[in-house]
Amino acid sequence: MTDDEFHAELMQMVAARGAATADFSVAAFTELVAEALVDSGAVQEFVPLPFKSPNGSIRIEGYGFADEGLTLDLLVAEFDGGNEVQTLTRTAMEPCFRRVEKFLLQASKPAFRDTIDVSHPAWGFARQLADQLPGIRRVRFHLLTDEALSGAVKKIPSQQVDGRELTYRVWDLRVIQRLMASAEPEEIEIDLVEMFGESLPCLAANSGGDGSASYLTVIPGAWLAAIYDRWSGRLLEQNVRTFLQAKGKVNKGIRKTILDEPDLFFAYNNGISATASEAEFVERDGAIRLEKLRHLQIVNGGQTTASIFNVLKKDKGVNLDRIRVQMKLSVIKPELVDEMVPRISQYANSQNKVSDADFFSNHPFHVRIEGISRRLWAPAPEGVLTQTHWFYERARGQYANASAWLTTAKKREFDLQNPRGQVMAKTDLAKVVMTFRGQPHIVCFGSQKNFMQFAEFVGESWKDEGIDFNDAWFRHAVAGTIIFRALERSVQKADWYSQGYRAQIVTYAIALMQHHLGKAGQALDFERTWQRQAPSNELLAALLAVGAQVNQRIVETAAKSGIANVTEWCKRERCWEDLKAYIDTSVFNELDADLVSSETATSGRRSARKEQKVTNEVEAQTLVVNRGTPYWQQLLRWAEAGTVMTPSELDVLRVAARMPRMIPTGPQSVKLLQVVTKAVDEGWAASNSHHHG
Repeated sequence: MTDDEFHAELMQMVAARGAATADFSVAAFTELVAEALVDSGAVQEFVPLPFKSPNGSIRIEGYGFADEGLTLDLLVAEFDGGNEVQTLTRTAMEPCFRRVEKFLLQASKPAFRDTIDVSHPAWGFARQLADQLPGIRRVRFHLLTDEALSGAVKKIPSQQVDGRELTYRVWDLRVIQRLMASAEPEEIEIDLVEMFGESLPCLAANSGGDGSASYLTVIPGAWLAAIYDRWSGRLLEQNVRTFLQAKGKVNKGIRKTILDEPDLFFAYNNGISATASEAEFVERDGAIRLEKLRHLQIVNGGQTTASIFNVLKKDKGVNLDRIRVQMKLSVIKPELVDEMVPRISQYANSQNKVSDADFFSNHPFHVRIEGISRRLWAPAPEGVLTQTHWFYERARGQYANASAWLTTAKKREFDLQNPRGQVMAKTDLAKVVMTFRGQPHIVCFGSQKNFMQFAEFVGESWKDEGIDFNDAWFRHAVAGTIIFRALERSVQKADWYSQGYRAQIVTYAIALMQHHLGKAGQALDFERTWQRQAPSNELLAALLAVGAQVNQRIVETAAKSGIANVTEWCKRERCWEDLKAYIDTSVFNELDADLVSSETATSGRRSARKEQKVTNEVEAQTLVVNRGTPYWQQLLRWAEAGTVMTPSELDVLRVAARMPRMIPTGPQSVKLLQVVTKAVDEGWAASNSHHHG
């Protein structure tokens, strides 16, 4: 894609996001790019905070904390939004950074805070900054722009101010394009000789032959800290990163060992496992030495790495020169990375009980929902002729890639059938589902932490081949999304709404409705919203009325609880308990046409389950038949020779081994697939490799 083509595409994305949320294009642009930055690990969280001083000399779009509050990310945007791609020169770039720097400098001064309205989130954030600034060791300024950075700007040097490191990063049109396409803002290329003045001696463990080779080495703690300092969260394989974020605190034990007994660190610590797509070695005196690494990913040992970095920043790197960390390095061909890295990460982490939720990106749930979303047509709203899909994005960039290679006519057809406003990212889905499940305080933690909780919910509910996650579940999730997005737009336009807490108001208002209906033995009629592809005016008006109360209450109670930042208060369960006790939800009693009784809702779920069970049996039967008779005969011979299988398992195997004279039934086919899993766990391998399906 050329710069112009991508720019046009980006403007459409911004327009769709703006239309969906009634946001100004700058806010829509910032959120789009910031979400991609969070996904890639370049920043850990993003809290939108649009603020501009009256004279325009101070400006900020949002912020986030990383590394347990040691790092602060501040984001500012330079959004042109025109049809032509503009060039961002150094002269235009510098004032953008000055404006956001000025926010940081002024935040701790009461005189500056007095100029901000107390109900604006910027006031609460400035208060929070004044308290936390002493503990912040580095501030990263991010400039997001839809312009192309001039080639004359090579590197923006970082500065040390008041013992704090300030770094500057421009995310321009070209970097954003890479980010959206592959979630990789730039190659991670580590040149050890250049960074540390020497190479690293290694031991070749094996050359995996099939595109992977493994090495053992011992890396100095100070090196590891410096590498993490430069690439931060992007080094941690996505599963490990989400795991660390969900579990929070850096390991105190690791830190204590570094500070008190650095020479025992190697003995106490398990070290790290890492992968790379390329590695360059030299041979010297019969030893292999590692010089360069590309695309390093730490798949196990994220806590070790983060703790060492923590000592670098918090404790001025004391003892790090005495720390040695053993590292297992697997070099994997780039085309195998997507398949191998999550698996290595899963096996390497199995000893510290990372639940399946953490390896959720590959969970069959996503594949199921993606399949339903491509197959199920949404009813056409009044006066519209085409039916459309709600497009579920299991991985970033799926939507853009789906139409990238189509002819103009086909692309037009694709766009009509899959409108941009009906794309659901997996974090969007998680936000809606957790809201309707009555967990608004979790939703307020932001997309990553909420997604982990959602993953745990799905992991626990995924029984009997995920029988609960069926077409009806998907229709209800989409209906929930329709209500959620409509409420976002209405809040944004409401006369009582002053910039700031829309996300919190929306999730709490909907959760309060669910709480109210649950107590009244009623449920929302999701099928009605799905059929109309819009919420009723009555439903929206009721939610808006409750939202107005929420808006007022969260600001009051945050102040009463002595929490300056309302955004922080909304993450507490105490906030949720207070709203349930305090907010008047009687307006939901009027919603007759939008409600069904709880019994009706439950029986609807039961029949949907039965349908999904049939679908699962049909899928299983297809798989069993496709594997072919020889496959089942071979497995039967193996099973009869051993003692692993029960008599009933041997019986279904005998049926499959006699195809096509006998064809296993649906339930038998489901059982056969369970038999295969059991056999593989017990060490059976089909000799004919193409049967693995």
